[in-house]
Amino acid sequence: MLAQLVVISGPQQGQTFSLDEGRTLAIGRAETTDTRLTDPTVSRTHCQIEIAGGKFRLRDLGSRGGTYVNGQPISQCELAPGDVIRVGRTELRLLPEGPDEASRPAEEGRRQRGGVPGVSVLLGLVGKKIAHFEIQQKLATGCSGMVFRAHDGKEDRTVALKVLWPDTAADDEAVRRFVRAMKTMLPIRHPNIVALYGAGKTGPFCWLAMEYVEGESLTQLIQQSGVAGVLDWRQAFRVAVHVGRALQEAYAHEILHRNITPANILVRTADQMVKLGDLLLAKALAGSLVRSITQTGQLVGDVYYMSPERTRGEAEMDGRSDIYSLGATVYAVLTGRPPFEGDSLLELVAKLREAEPVKPSTYQPDIPDEFERLVLRMLAKRPDDRHQTPGELLRDLERVGRYCGVTV
Repeated sequence: MLAQLVVISGPQQGQTFSLDEGRTLAIGRAETTDTRLTDPTVSRTHCQIEIAGGKFRLRDLGSRGGTYVNGQPISQCELAPGDVIRVGRTELRLLPEGPDEASRPAEEGRRQRGGVPGVSVLLGLVGKKIAHFEIQQKLATGCSGMVFRAHDGKEDRTVALKVLWPDTAADDEAVRRFVRAMKTMLPIRHPNIVALYGAGKTGPFCWLAMEYVEGESLTQLIQQSGVAGVLDWRQAFRVAVHVGRALQEAYAHEILHRNITPANILVRTADQMVKLGDLLLAKALAGSLVRSITQTGQLVGDVYYMSPERTRGEAEMDGRSDIYSLGATVYAVLTGRPPFEGDSLLELVAKLREAEPVKPSTYQPDIPDEFERLVLRMLAKRPDDRHQTPGELLRDLERVGRYCGVTV
C-alpha cells in the first residue's frame, strides 16, 4: 500500500481506504464504488483517484456538489500527502503509509480535525495503555470514535475498548453526563446486548470497555452479500427477533437506543447470536458532545435508518422510533440497501417523512408475505401505526415464526 485515505469528518469518520499502485479508487455512495460512503450529500459515483508511478491523480466524475481539495473546487488535480479532499459533507485526508503516520504528535491531529486531536492520535494508541487496558488492534471506526481489541489487565480478559474522539472530553459537564449514562448500563446483562464492563475518562480520552464479540457487524455482512437477495430472509428474521429481545430488555429499564443501524449490531460467528451495541451512547453524547462530533446542521447518526419523527427533533421520540430503525435495518438485510436513498440530505429526509418504501419482495422474492407485512408496519410513517412496544413486536414475530416454521 502506497498511501491511505482517512475520513476526518463525516458519518464514517476514522475509516480508512488503501491506495495501491496501479489501482483506481472510486469514491461515492454506490455499492460499485470502493468507499460506499453513507453521507447522503455525496453523489453515487462522485470522484476517483488514479494511482500510477507513485502519483495520485484525483478526477471529479460530474458530481452534483463538486469535489474540493484543500477548500478549492477541482475537475482534476494531482494530490500531495496531507491534502484534504471534500465530497459532500465528508472530508478525507491523503496520508502516506508508514509507522510515523500513526504516531504523529497532537499538532497534526489538531490540523486534521479543525483544532482538536483526531484520527492519527487514536491510531497511535495501538500498543499503549489506557487505564488498565492494553490496546492491541484497531477493530472499527465510527463518527464517535474508534473501537480496539484490548486486554483488561485487571480482569485478565479480552475486551472491545471504544475510545471517543479526544475533543469530546473538553467539556467537564458533558463528560460527567457521559459517565453517568454509561454507569446506568453497567448492571444490564442480556444475551442480545453487548455487555458494558466499564467506562471512564483517562487523560484526554473518554472510553467504554465492552464485551468482545468474535464476529462481524451487519454492515459487513450486507456489504459482503454483494447483490440483493444473497442473504436469506431467515437471517433478517433472526436479526429482528434477537434485536427485538434486546429492545424489550432496554424498554424494561426505560432506555432508548436512538441509533439502531447495521453498524451497531454484531453477529457472533460461533452461534450466529445477534447482539445490539452502543446502548445509551447516543443519549450520553447529547448536548455539547454531540455538537463536537458533527458539523453544524448535520443530523446526528446514520440518517438512512432514522425514524421520520427523529428528523424533526428529539421531542417527538419514544421507543417506537427504535422500532422504526430496527425495521429499516431488517429491510437492509433483506434487500442490501436502506429503505430510502437520495442524492442530497434534503431529498433523503423528504423521502423518510413522505415516501413509501419499495416492498422488500421486489429484491427478495422468497420473503414470506407475513414477514414482509410486519417489516413494512415497523416502517410506518406515523408512530401510532407501528408496533407500540418491543413486546408487541416480539409477539408478532413469534406468530410469523410459527406460521413459517422458523425458530431462532
